[in-house]
Amino acid sequence: MIGLLMSAGGFVVAILGASVNLSAGAMGIALGVLGYFLGARRLGAASVVLGTAAVFFMAAASTGLIPGIEPLGHGYD
Repeated sequence: MIGLLMSAGGFVVAILGASVNLSAGAMGIALGVLGYFLGARRLGAASVVLGTAAVFFMAAASTGLIPGIEPLGHGYD
């Protein structure tokens, strides 16, 4: 569950433009793999999938590939 929450939080933070730190998605992937091997198969798999999507989304948001989301640190006056 923590991996799912971290991955979902990564999406929200990237959409708000507050941060593009990829570590939330990476931790979601790591916790999902751990959960999968410890027996929570469905939650682990969902966490890995959502974490991977979060990493790609945050990477795209940080480079300005997503319309409507300004890349962090590129708003010069």
